[in-house]
Amino acid sequence: MKQLDYKLLLFVFFLSSIVFAQQKTITGTVTDSDGLPLPGVNVVVKNTTNGTQTDFDGNYSIDTNKGAILTFSFVGFTTKEIAVGDGSVINVQLETSADELEEVVVVAYGAQTQKKLVTSVSTVTNSDIQDIITDSPQNILQGQAAGVQVFSSSGGLGASPTINIRGNSSITSNTRPLFVIDGVPLGDAFTTFNQGTGAGINPLASINPNDIESISVLKSAAAAALYGSRGGNGVVLITTKKGNKNGRVTVDIDVNTSFANITDTPDLLNSQQYIDFTTLVRNGSAVSAGPLTDAGGEFDALDAVLRTAVSQSYNFSVRGGNEKSNYFIGATREDIEGIRVGDNLERTSFRSNIQVNATDWLKTTLNANVSHNRFDRVPNENSFASPYTIALLQRPDVEPFDENGNFTTTGNVGGGNVIAQEALNLNLATTTRIVANGSLDFNLSSLIDGLSFKQDVGIDRVFTENQQRNVELLNPEGFAANSVFQQNRYILNSLLSYNKTFGDAHNLSVLAGSSFEDNQFRNVQTQGTGFLSDAQQNIESASTFPVTSSSGDATRLVSYLGRVTYDYADGRYILEGSIRRDGSSVFGANNRFGTFWSAAVGWNISDEAFMDNVEWIQGLKLNASYGTTGNDRIGNANLFPALGLFAGNNFNGNPGLTPSTLSNPDLQWESTTTRDVGLTAAFFNRRLTFNVEYYNNVTDDLILFVPVDPTFNNGINGVNRNIGELENRGVDLTIDAVILTGANDGLKWTSSLNLGFNENEVTNLPDGISVDERGNKFVDRTGGSLAFSGQRAIEGYSVNSWYLIPYLGVNPQTGDAEWLGADGNPTTTPVAADRRIVGQANPDVVGGFSNVFTYKNWSLNTLFNFSFGNDILLTSRAFTENPISGFNKTTRVLNVWQQPGDQAFIPSPDSPTINTFNQNSTAQLEDGSFVRLKNVTLSYSLSDSLLDKIFVNKVRFYATATNLLTFKSDGLDGYDPEVSNGSDGFDAAGQDFFTLPQASTYTFGINLSF
Repeated sequence: MKQLDYKLLLFVFFLSSIVFAQQKTITGTVTDSDGLPLPGVNVVVKNTTNGTQTDFDGNYSIDTNKGAILTFSFVGFTTKEIAVGDGSVINVQLETSADELEEVVVVAYGAQTQKKLVTSVSTVTNSDIQDIITDSPQNILQGQAAGVQVFSSSGGLGASPTINIRGNSSITSNTRPLFVIDGVPLGDAFTTFNQGTGAGINPLASINPNDIESISVLKSAAAAALYGSRGGNGVVLITTKKGNKNGRVTVDIDVNTSFANITDTPDLLNSQQYIDFTTLVRNGSAVSAGPLTDAGGEFDALDAVLRTAVSQSYNFSVRGGNEKSNYFIGATREDIEGIRVGDNLERTSFRSNIQVNATDWLKTTLNANVSHNRFDRVPNENSFASPYTIALLQRPDVEPFDENGNFTTTGNVGGGNVIAQEALNLNLATTTRIVANGSLDFNLSSLIDGLSFKQDVGIDRVFTENQQRNVELLNPEGFAANSVFQQNRYILNSLLSYNKTFGDAHNLSVLAGSSFEDNQFRNVQTQGTGFLSDAQQNIESASTFPVTSSSGDATRLVSYLGRVTYDYADGRYILEGSIRRDGSSVFGANNRFGTFWSAAVGWNISDEAFMDNVEWIQGLKLNASYGTTGNDRIGNANLFPALGLFAGNNFNGNPGLTPSTLSNPDLQWESTTTRDVGLTAAFFNRRLTFNVEYYNNVTDDLILFVPVDPTFNNGINGVNRNIGELENRGVDLTIDAVILTGANDGLKWTSSLNLGFNENEVTNLPDGISVDERGNKFVDRTGGSLAFSGQRAIEGYSVNSWYLIPYLGVNPQTGDAEWLGADGNPTTTPVAADRRIVGQANPDVVGGFSNVFTYKNWSLNTLFNFSFGNDILLTSRAFTENPISGFNKTTRVLNVWQQPGDQAFIPSPDSPTINTFNQNSTAQLEDGSFVRLKNVTLSYSLSDSLLDKIFVNKVRFYATATNLLTFKSDGLDGYDPEVSNGSDGFDAAGQDFFTLPQASTYTFGINLSF
């Protein structure tokens, strides 16, 4: 054995001698295309960690072996690889990279390079997406696009986020942007199935975020004008992954497991605190109530309805192809638990994207996605059946079980039992969705040079069913409901393109075409009560049917569109114009058609001769645009607000009709006119880049419900009219920086900051509309069924203004709660006339800050999102901090005034104001500003030297934390700063009403690539 070790040692020494004999020192200088030295260039031996960096004069020195490959890379320059030969000196000249300027950006009905882009488009690429773990495609945009505000309407699974692009552009219509996936405009009908206001089921929950390659947000009218009547709220273009063209087949597998807990909850009274506080208040002379009966229990309802949620996700995809054909096939299976007990989502999806160049003149494409979501639901938000609402209000001394272990109902909120509800009731929603499009792309250059024609057909079919069955214990004689919603959308696009270069400097691109869409909706609902047994699950077993309804609607849109782009000298000067004419069945007979247009100019200043010697500036570009778009997302109550409609009604058991809506044949789109100016620049060989844009959006022809005399209008007191105007103006700013390029230690640090400043103002409301105590015209934004919202669109102020009575607090000397009266003096008996504008729900600035650190095989990615300057109304406090109610309360109520000098939260039990303390006022209004560490991802990839020995191309381990930290005002303790009562945009923004906060999620996974 010793002899063997000796020989082995000699052999190793011999090999080492050969290696060291081959090793040599390579020196040289790296310069740019003008021969100027480049400091800080990375010089690395390929597939190793052996590297160095050029000094101030561009010189470098590195030890390596003959045959090794040296890689020279620097930000803003094309990477170059050179093999080490017999010589010891290698001088390198790097060429300026045009990759960034030539990066292709997806735009309306096509694509454009960054250099020639003259409209406002924000892009989120695959590298920005891969570390975001979410069940919603909309959340990918959060904090990653300037001027785009994304916030959650609820922490429940499948809840639809709210998105505003450059502010709120309407008062009573939907402000959601249009989503287009691979050219198919998606239907996004908002459904809650009568399970509480607030968050409906996310209409995009069927889209698998893992299939997304990039997202383009069209913000200006010039960018969105080709979507005409649907572009007024902005357009979000989603591009899914495609196949390879390099002849390789790649298989990717991603498996991860997540653990989630709620981010924050209010501190509630325990049983003894509840008994003591309630007794103290009832003993006060101002409150007339009987003695409190102690139920004798100790039940933590919050702990019972919340959990550590465990979720699993399995993603599989294969892509391949060559220049003739390519494909991407992906499949996903996700089992997701929500942080509320009973909140579960099973998602299965399959995607196939295939592209074939059938001949030299014909290219065919077929993209298809089939998904099936199964929601095990719980009622949401404003509902006494909502587990989270019940948990906040349930008396802590009432147990869910009796001494025999049976469920109880006595003493429970609403007569129900939150534990029994989940254990015994059925609440299930299933959604199947097919989104597909196919196209034939004809190259007609043989007829006319530069001519092509594309025929595109798309479908979007959605089928959603909701089933409910409540047992007799919770609903006398039992209850069942079944709802079916179906949406079928068909799209036909015909596009003719002409691209031609004249001479060596004139480039012309022309697009003309037509589009047709047919949308069909069907909704069936039925309810039944009176069941003989809980074992009878079907509605047909009921004895009474209080609701049986069936309704259907259909809309059609026909459009003609065109765009002309001209640039001179490879984009030094750029002109672009577009136009679209839409005809829609939604609007009045006199205004079925509308025309939308835009014009834009761009100047790449860096291409001018006078910039040749300005070496520290690259890519300096100025652009401006002007254009119009429309918003057809109208009809909160019905799809046809222009028509005179009738509703079915019974009179003494006989069928009949009742007028429900007055006709207005002149009703048309809400129209937005946008002015946009932008400046883009890069400095220091593109290590620092920025983009700044100023915009001014004016939306007129607002659709408002204008009062009319019901005496002469069949008892109807209003009609929909185009009247009113609002304005959004602001600045979008994006700054990207390469702070460390990677020196000898291999550390690289890139950073990105985006800011969106917005000022929103209602500039005109019609005469005859509501007027407040100070003579201001306004439209009440009640927030769905919450009539006590206090949010209004007020002429001269924000569209989301808070109009409340200012609360001053408890007078330390008297123990009375005091409010600020209209005369400027404190009062203990406030009235409606004391209300005034006290804030707004629209933030002054929203944004995100991301950083990516890489060191050897390690990567750390962090993303912060933030919002400043907005106020949040915590309406649930009217219940949880009402001292005289029988509900449970937060621990803030323990601070009760008892003697002069007390700085108290609750007035004296002897004070008459304890009865009015919980009224809607600024006592529930808090600063909604926050900074949230939205995402942190740490990953490690196995080295290439190790992977070369196996058949795996990539092995990446990662750990991701979502909503890791939140910095907010003290007044928001227990509440989520990202709240909105509704996701359609016409409800009260920035309002909490028992909204479930978001979850903190920790995900551990592995990526494999073969």
